[in-house]
Amino acid sequence: MSAGIIGLWMYQNDGGDEIQARLKSRLEQRGYTVVNGFDMRQCYSLNGSIHTEDGFNLSELDVLYHMNADEQNSFQNDILRLLELSGVGVVNDWASFSACKDKPTANLLLHKHGINVPPSLLLSNEVTFSQLQARLAGWKGIVFKPRRNHGGKGIMKFDDVETLWDFILATRDFMDSYYLEKFIEFGLHDYRVEIFDGQVVGGYSRQRTHRFKTNITQGGKMLPVVPTEEQKRLAQAASRAMGVTTTIVDMICSETDGKLYVLEVNPIMGIFVEAGMRARMPGLKPAPEYSNDEQKLTLIADHLDARCREIREKRRTGAKH
Repeated sequence: MSAGIIGLWMYQNDGGDEIQARLKSRLEQRGYTVVNGFDMRQCYSLNGSIHTEDGFNLSELDVLYHMNADEQNSFQNDILRLLELSGVGVVNDWASFSACKDKPTANLLLHKHGINVPPSLLLSNEVTFSQLQARLAGWKGIVFKPRRNHGGKGIMKFDDVETLWDFILATRDFMDSYYLEKFIEFGLHDYRVEIFDGQVVGGYSRQRTHRFKTNITQGGKMLPVVPTEEQKRLAQAASRAMGVTTTIVDMICSETDGKLYVLEVNPIMGIFVEAGMRARMPGLKPAPEYSNDEQKLTLIADHLDARCREIREKRRTGAKH
């Protein structure tokens, strides 16, 4: 008899297929039935249950672990929510996942919990030029961020209000809001700290080649920089503030005041770096600072095992979860 049913929706590029196979094997060794290989973007909801494209009822899962940034879309986000509502335990859960994805929501929650974040502004598309001038007074650099994109896509920097106003005039017919952050001068690289269930499981930096973006997809280069204790504590506090089980927290050190600023608490864990490096450069032996794939796999398997047991026990006793 199966110990439970666990679903996996994970990335497959950059070594993700190898990681998914290893995680599936670990869970099967513990007696679980593992469902993977489906595309959440092709799922559908029918009479209170969520089904894959070929008709498998995903609402029969006990737990779903999702970790797939590049294939997210608004429909997939709806399916994730409906899947959770149908009774499946989702990691990260839909509420924390969605809060992290929406940049103004994340900034507000972090600020509310005393986490140092850049000054921010969410504006209606009906804002006037005089209002824009007044609300951005003292901001020497202004960063526009699409609310739910990742990988630095669509992020733009403006050095004056007039240029930003031109951008708003050109886009306000199809955009209903604008999320802006004050640009923090930070030097050549950022810091990333990975968290799973409150525990630091790795970290590194990204050196920018772009004028201000450090994202790997925007030309950033990875640096094996071990997080400091201060960075670890900040990342743990940020993950608690957002209520996520797992994340990778992006932060910078201001050249103006020397303080750390959290730029993003990602809605999912970062990629498995060792596997990603091997996929891109076969034969490469990653630096020890990147060698945490095994630890991450163990933590995920242990967490899904515990979560599945908890959900099954609540179902058995008739408790709500």
